[in-house]
Amino acid sequence: MTKFSPSDAALEGFRLTREQPGSIVVWSLFYLIGILVMSVVMMQSAGPDFIKFIKHGGLESGDVTAYSAMLQKSWPAFVIILLIAIFVNSVLTGGIYRMVLRPTEPGFAHLQIGADELRLTAVNIVLFSIGMLSMVVLAGFAAAIGGVLGVLTGLVLLCVMIWIGVRLLLATPMTFGERRISILQSWRLTHGHFWSLLGMTLVSIIFYFMVWALFSIIGLAFVELAGGKGALADPTHLGPVAFIAFFVTLAVQTLLPTLQVVMVYSPLAVAYRNLQSETAKAAPL
Repeated sequence: MTKFSPSDAALEGFRLTREQPGSIVVWSLFYLIGILVMSVVMMQSAGPDFIKFIKHGGLESGDVTAYSAMLQKSWPAFVIILLIAIFVNSVLTGGIYRMVLRPTEPGFAHLQIGADELRLTAVNIVLFSIGMLSMVVLAGFAAAIGGVLGVLTGLVLLCVMIWIGVRLLLATPMTFGERRISILQSWRLTHGHFWSLLGMTLVSIIFYFMVWALFSIIGLAFVELAGGKGALADPTHLGPVAFIAFFVTLAVQTLLPTLQVVMVYSPLAVAYRNLQSETAKAAPL
């Protein structure tokens, strides 16, 4: 039996990145393809109004009213994009969980599209819905009460949301490991482990930000060598150094989201495996 160690679990992302760099590259390419598919679907589904909104700088404007109006017009397209994004994330996490929990199982860089990924998609949709509903309730209560009491109420509800989120933290790896949707089972498995799981999650996020900072520094260094962002604005007129910097920047921007998924989700697989082992060992014969 392997005892659950939050710090060891949080390091799992580094281990996978070090031992399986080829898989990380494949996952990044898969993620990039997913982004391209979502972009095409968005352009086709949202119609000319959305394209005009982008061309006129709507995404950078920060205008909440404009965002709301666009969402009201194009909400079916945004729902489709959201479902695609959840599915892409589920396939990636399936590859991570397969590498940790079933390393001998076949798959292209441990990626598959099958029953496991569909179950993960269903669970992620449920968890996303719970999170969104919780945020709406939090904002609604805080706004309705108002003042200092509203702020305090919001903080209390935020703590409750964090507690619920941690208790459901192992729903996806458990669903993958058990080959069945296991949301309630995850709630029972995490009983008595709130603080250790919260600590593991925070350390994993800190590790990711360390990686993000390192990659960002590397990317910025190459951009400056190429003459700044202006030199990369038009990829069709790049000098040799700017051309290299352009591809380095593209590689960094593609790798970072994938590394985020790896750094955050791989510890969950280790936590599930070890806590499940502890629970099975402690169960009466």
